[in-house]
Amino acid sequence: MSFASRVGIINEFIKKPDDRVLPLSFWQKIKFLFSSIVYDMAIAMGFVVLLTFLEPLTAEYENLLNKDLYPFWQAILYMTILPPLIEETIFRFPLKYKRNYLLRGLAYLFKTDFSTFWRKHLRVIVYLFSSVFGLVHLSNYENVDWIFFVLAPIITGPQLAAGLIFSFLRLKLGFVWALLGHFLHNFSLIMLSFLAFHNVERPLVDNEQVSIETTGIAFEVERSTRMVYDSAPNGNLLCLEAQNYELQNLIDHFYTKDSIQVRDNDRLDLKLYSKTDEGYSREDLLEVLEEHYTLIKPTSDN
Repeated sequence: MSFASRVGIINEFIKKPDDRVLPLSFWQKIKFLFSSIVYDMAIAMGFVVLLTFLEPLTAEYENLLNKDLYPFWQAILYMTILPPLIEETIFRFPLKYKRNYLLRGLAYLFKTDFSTFWRKHLRVIVYLFSSVFGLVHLSNYENVDWIFFVLAPIITGPQLAAGLIFSFLRLKLGFVWALLGHFLHNFSLIMLSFLAFHNVERPLVDNEQVSIETTGIAFEVERSTRMVYDSAPNGNLLCLEAQNYELQNLIDHFYTKDSIQVRDNDRLDLKLYSKTDEGYSREDLLEVLEEHYTLIKPTSDN
């Protein structure tokens, strides 16, 4: 069976969920697991592209998960292992009626049987559980307004899609496979963050006037935090070196404190070298940072 065929089966489930277990061998289940994660990540990337176009509307919504940095292995524990254990137990384990001990307990208490109702309305139940799973992730954000809630289905689109795919794994393969799928989903995000941001050098400017480059820090590192700089008589920067430094602290140092907020907790190494004796103005530096990082200037209404 090809990857396209497996994706087709997943799509059929999404259109009309059912709990008939697929008669697959162990290795066939492995193929379905990885096909599901590839499909899941492709959908997530589609939403990322869409959110990029909506950046003017979503710039102020800060994801609270970006505020704290953890060592890599601690991040694996807190983001890859614990959340799937909790979330899959809540949102996917009860999808099988015989494993829904709360509902079966109520059925025993009231001397009735909900199994027929459960099977008849499983489609709605899967959609409901997946929707709640996705929308719960809205709590990761702050600085929200009414536009945020209008855009909620797009902002949480990756989680909504993942919830349906994990439901497929749970009902068609088994709970352990949904758990493994969630592990792989979160682990893939951790690795993408590691590969795309951690210790990745970004040349921001390199012209006849100045050279500025940064190195991203996505995970906590055991290095001292320091910043040193030298200024020309006119106040312009001749050189600036920041190591393991929060961008917010750098902004607060050079500009009016609390006048500019960094949306995410960007931590970085930064090197600036002026190629002229006049130095590089702080206003020009701010413009460069605004091009590459999300900086928010409070309006008079705030």
